[in-house]
Amino acid sequence: MPHFNPTDPLAIPQLFQHQFDIDDLIAALCSTTPQWLNTTNGSLSLTPPQAPNSHVFLIEPLPASFISQLATSPELRLLNAAERTELQTLLPTLTIPHLSLQVANGTRVGGWLRERVKEVALEWLDTHTLI
Repeated sequence: MPHFNPTDPLAIPQLFQHQFDIDDLIAALCSTTPQWLNTTNGSLSLTPPQAPNSHVFLIEPLPASFISQLATSPELRLLNAAERTELQTLLPTLTIPHLSLQVANGTRVGGWLRERVKEVALEWLDTHTLI
């Protein structure tokens, strides 16, 4: 995310007062414990950071039900038949912590899973007025 440059006459400070990395949010959503996001520097921690309240946000891991919801996602249409079969084979043993491994594995199904988690991350950011 770009940083505010006060010497830029076109810069609007309100647009750049929060820092975060979408990949860090995806990892936090796939973790086993809640994590605190400090948007003054984009860091994640297990304990509340020393930062203004307006820049501290708790990220809860995805619920286990997220995995079962993937089986009926409207976005399944983006996968071909072989990829849907691969996903259906994977889902019964997939857990939220193991989801991060699938998201990072670089396969087409892993990319599809990453996009589903990214959708949740973007919704979370929107809900917290960070985008």
